[in-house]
Amino acid sequence: MKTAIRSAAAAVVVLGVVASWAMADGFIVPIRPEHRVRGQWAVKYHHVRISVRDQVASVNIDQEFVNTGPGAIEVEYLFPVPPGAAIDSMTLSVDGKDLAARLLPADEARRTYEDIVRRKKDPALLEYAGFGLYKTRAFPLEAGKPAKVLVHYNNVCKKDRDVVEVWYPLNTEKFSARPIEDVEVEVEIYSAADITSIYSPSHDIAVSYKDQRRAVATYRAKNALPASDFQVFYRAADEDVAATFLTHPSVGGRDGYFLLLVSPNPRLSGRKAQPKDVMIVLDHSGSMSGKKLAQAKESVRYILDNLNDGDRFNVVAYNDSVERFFDAHLVPATKDKLEVAGDKLDSIEAQGGTNIYEALKPTLHLASTERAIQNHFPARPAYIIFLTDGLPTVGQTDENVILKDCKAANEDGVRLFAFGVGYDVNVRLLDKLSGDNGGRSDYVKPNEAIEAKVSALYAKIKNPVMTGLKLAINGLDVALKDVYPRELGDLFEGDQITLAGRYEWNAPHRGDSDNQDKSPVASTAKLTISGDYEGKERTFEYSVDFPTSGRDTRFAFVEQIWAMRRIGWLLDQIQLHGQDKEVIDEVVRLSLRYGIMTPYTSFLADETVPLHSKEEVMDRAMAEAKPLSEYTGAGGQLGAANRMQLNMARSAPAAMAGGGVAQIGQSDTAAYEAGQVQEVRNVRQVGNQAVYRRGGNVWLASNAAGVDLEKDKDRVRTITRFSDEYFKLATDNTTAENQLLASQQEGEELVVELRGQVYRIR
Repeated sequence: MKTAIRSAAAAVVVLGVVASWAMADGFIVPIRPEHRVRGQWAVKYHHVRISVRDQVASVNIDQEFVNTGPGAIEVEYLFPVPPGAAIDSMTLSVDGKDLAARLLPADEARRTYEDIVRRKKDPALLEYAGFGLYKTRAFPLEAGKPAKVLVHYNNVCKKDRDVVEVWYPLNTEKFSARPIEDVEVEVEIYSAADITSIYSPSHDIAVSYKDQRRAVATYRAKNALPASDFQVFYRAADEDVAATFLTHPSVGGRDGYFLLLVSPNPRLSGRKAQPKDVMIVLDHSGSMSGKKLAQAKESVRYILDNLNDGDRFNVVAYNDSVERFFDAHLVPATKDKLEVAGDKLDSIEAQGGTNIYEALKPTLHLASTERAIQNHFPARPAYIIFLTDGLPTVGQTDENVILKDCKAANEDGVRLFAFGVGYDVNVRLLDKLSGDNGGRSDYVKPNEAIEAKVSALYAKIKNPVMTGLKLAINGLDVALKDVYPRELGDLFEGDQITLAGRYEWNAPHRGDSDNQDKSPVASTAKLTISGDYEGKERTFEYSVDFPTSGRDTRFAFVEQIWAMRRIGWLLDQIQLHGQDKEVIDEVVRLSLRYGIMTPYTSFLADETVPLHSKEEVMDRAMAEAKPLSEYTGAGGQLGAANRMQLNMARSAPAAMAGGGVAQIGQSDTAAYEAGQVQEVRNVRQVGNQAVYRRGGNVWLASNAAGVDLEKDKDRVRTITRFSDEYFKLATDNTTAENQLLASQQEGEELVVELRGQVYRIR
């Protein structure tokens, strides 16, 4: 285990595979003040059915509450209603008896939340202080006896152009005394237009289409606790290719962050696929002997069996020499050619060295040349699937020469997907080869099934819909910056491309002085996506909005997803080019700001690290970044897997049931091979900000992490929890700021900056 983890032993606990988090809705609050909001009850099961018809959601909730205390308690059922939500009715039944649920006006709802906080000396409900509230009369909850609660309500989902948001108040059941045994949430969507994309930034959902205008998104979990509110976005529009564009302004509202989702219309499924070229480059050197080669052959057979009519292919088998199955560069995927390829594959044996250079360079050149000269413009898409389990040992072995010559040979944009099998591969070489040639690399653990990863990749690229995608913004003087991945790539049937980046305004602003409004004059632009669509050059246009002011917290996850991908890209640069203080400094800054814990920044959770001392933090960061230079062996593959997890992030960092955050990537090969997730206990994820434990009971919000509580004490204002000043602070706070206050537990101190003032809350 790495030094950072050992030195912060109290901060990191290795867990087994962790499920995604459960849904929640309303919660119960004991009437008597000596009973706390949390810990007095638990949820046994939780089932939710949401039916959405053209923006109107009908929600049915079925759950059981259990009193975990020694005696009966009187409780009220509370259901927070977020600002702007429109719930037109609610009914509630407890053990078959209907209870009236009354919607409290905003002022009365706030007083109710604050009154519970005052009486119970528990800030848990402060984060809902800006919410509306449905409330029932009191009812008894017998000790150990489950109470079944049924809730139904209707509400109007928010809509932004063609994008509809299904929101569900999820993290309320974090107050449950134990994990929920069974959670099942089903969102069924009916639309008058084609449902072209469905995306959840908060939960791992399974999506099935009944037809192009009816889809079901399902989430299931066992023994789970909530982490965040549930969000599903779907786009409904009669279009061949959908583009969902979500933005989140930065502090100040001028520039900001965006997330672009590109997906094909589900009705395109089953149509004749665009013909493609596939070249398989198979390593059968001596180290591939036994199970490894058998699995690799099965991977190749899977690809051959799933080629489409009109596809062309070839197989290049290499060790210290190179053999093409067919002398012709590419042959049609006809029955007779596939049978010949299958027979040749059967005869392949593991022996000899590894001549990567002679296997790849000519293949890239031939595939690129064939693609250019044998097709009408634009050329059909071409893919190389490259499998190797070793380092280049025969022929040209110089890494730089291999990279340079392979890139030069690929004149027509063939995409290379590389698979490193086992630990004896050059991760840096494979990462660079795939990155230089428009693809990506993946790695197979020693005891992992090769065919599972290769077949999953091929199943994704089997049916191209649109290739060589390019993105542009027209109509506004706004620039897209730091976009990840660097290019859109190709779009496939059943796929969804996720792109994260920043936007910056270059346009003239209202006013010339610093005191005047500097928001851009215009906010609507044309987003265009162009490329080869079904063999023809085509451009799709979308009207998108760039916010000119405000901070819509619905899309706050966009900023975090961008930060994760930015960190992944920066770590790639360290691995490819060596350590750089400026790059490492930015990795630390982003990790600290957003609570994105990686094996290289988990030292930030160590209580002894003074976050305000930039020099000490950088010394630790430089030491922790050293393993990034590993490019072979278990460490090399482990690092590649960690970076890939960041580079492909589609959701914000996950809070854990234990109160910490999930570390992104593993710290050692044992955890990596077991698929374990590590929990960083001394860090809490609160909305878009992290909070760090220091000195046993002091928690520093990341916006106050630069404060030295001794040297900067003149800057710090100390207030007492639950005092009048405390509640005045809460009244002036945003919901996100009150989430920080609500994270403070009994016996803890919280240091946070609010509106330019640093507070120490005791």
